[in-house]
Amino acid sequence: MKKERIAMKRIYLSLILKIILVFVAAWISYSLIEENPLLWVFISALAVALLSFLVGDMLVLPRYGNISAALADAVIGGIVAWIVDLLTPRFYITWVSTLVFVVLIFIIEIILHRYIAGKD
Repeated sequence: MKKERIAMKRIYLSLILKIILVFVAAWISYSLIEENPLLWVFISALAVALLSFLVGDMLVLPRYGNISAALADAVIGGIVAWIVDLLTPRFYITWVSTLVFVVLIFIIEIILHRYIAGKD
């Protein structure tokens, strides 16, 4: 019972860390490079963090491992940002900013997946 509580606490903390770190990556990529409004940067980062948590961390990570899950999370990040770019005229991305975002997400996710797995 105590191990389950510790595992859930680790998952909740990793989700909070993921949201914060994805926001930082989005801020660097889409606010500093492209000068997008902070609200749209936050909306896209939140969508990326939640979707990549559900798909990458809950589905891909246990089945295929750290590198595959980090790659899936990075691809999800690029696709979500592209979709947000298509849906609103207030958010604009280029291939350079998206490449920076995807690389940052990949690095962040490798570190977070090690934390989730308990490999400190």
